[in-house]
Amino acid sequence: MSLETCIVWLNEPLTTKKVEVFTRAVVDRGGRIELTATRGAFIISIDHTFIDELRAMPGVKLIGGVEIRPRKVPIIKKPLRAGES
Repeated sequence: MSLETCIVWLNEPLTTKKVEVFTRAVVDRGGRIELTATRGAFIISIDHTFIDELRAMPGVKLIGGVEIRPRKVPIIKKPLRAGES
């Protein structure tokens, strides 16, 4: 079971019911909603075996996969002077 992260777009008109059905379908298949954006764009992580199933849902358009890499944050070390904590 390997998770794939992809961008999914829900077609207009966007209704609460359509969003609820889509999010329930993702969560029921063991996926996660990583990010939601305006106008029906979602970034989801889901098992690759369910990608075709989501693509077949009415009103759902699979845009493509994305790769999310952790950012490297530089560690700045400063020597402490006498009297500083």
